[in-house]
Amino acid sequence: MYPIKNQSGIGLIEVLVTIVITTIGLLGLSAMQMQSIRTVSDTGNRTHAIWVANDLINRIRANAIAVDSYVTNGELSCNDPLGAVKMCAAYSANGAQVAPAADCSNQNLALFDQYEALCGINTLTGEDGFSSSASFINTPGLSISDEGNGDYRITVSWNSRTAGKDAQGNEVYRLEQSTLAEDQREDYSLVFRP
Repeated sequence: MYPIKNQSGIGLIEVLVTIVITTIGLLGLSAMQMQSIRTVSDTGNRTHAIWVANDLINRIRANAIAVDSYVTNGELSCNDPLGAVKMCAAYSANGAQVAPAADCSNQNLALFDQYEALCGINTLTGEDGFSSSASFINTPGLSISDEGNGDYRITVSWNSRTAGKDAQGNEVYRLEQSTLAEDQREDYSLVFRP
């Protein structure tokens, strides 16, 4: 008969195996956390784009006389020169109420509505701070087109998140977990009838 030996302690191999398994688990957990952060960011952009589109639909319906004035020639951006935009609504500047421009036409109101919904009143007044849903979108853009038959299309676009660099060093963007985007812009589009 062979004598039974009692083991007295943990060997070095067991410790190394435990460290390797724990490290792999923690790396997987951190990768999952990073993916979660990216997904939440994309979801936030899409949610704010939906709010901007719905806000504009309500503004267009309120100014139904000038529906065609809301149609854009290309995409509007908050970086566009805003010289022609009249302040067609009262706003607060430095704690004081400022009255709207007295000579706003329906066309002026349409242009004001587009930029105020997209960029916020602070962009128009030059003040700092967030003032609209689009303030939280990464580089927002807006286009409104006439689809015919009384239908209009609102498209709110933004820069998607960067997913890293490819083998050539170019930035790549992901739409979903394994789908690469052709460019960095994503959008939310909605057809409506005023």
